[in-house]
Amino acid sequence: MKLNNLSKIKEKKKKRKGRGYGSGKGGHTVGYGQKGQKSRSGFKRMKSWIRESKIRSIPKLRGIGKRSTTGKYRKEKVAVINIGDIDKNCKSGDIIDLKYIQGMINTPKSKKTAVKILGHGRINKKITVKGIKMSKSATEKVKKAGGNIL
Repeated sequence: MKLNNLSKIKEKKKKRKGRGYGSGKGGHTVGYGQKGQKSRSGFKRMKSWIRESKIRSIPKLRGIGKRSTTGKYRKEKVAVINIGDIDKNCKSGDIIDLKYIQGMINTPKSKKTAVKILGHGRINKKITVKGIKMSKSATEKVKKAGGNIL
């Protein structure tokens, strides 16, 4: 291999500004000029159409959009009750529905809350559960005790 057989480098490396004298653009102002916005740190050149589209893509007010906790996309809060708590507070033959459980949880009626019954604890009373989501273990325990699920 000889120097005259080497392939030519067609693209020059970009000069990295502000990385010392060995980078090709070192020194006092390091290629940014004297003063002004473009010479300061943090300045990024953005074409006007890109800048405008980025600004337009940001929501005008906070809390609007899919990530918000209010409005159209608000997730329902789920209140959790264990089977053992229901066993303590109810009598055999009671019908347990959303109103009955909201009295146990002490949630305001204006707020929408979903309720789910989990299977922690024991139940010995025959109850009927109406229109409430339940876990598999909770449904098994209610059926074992002789209750119904509607």
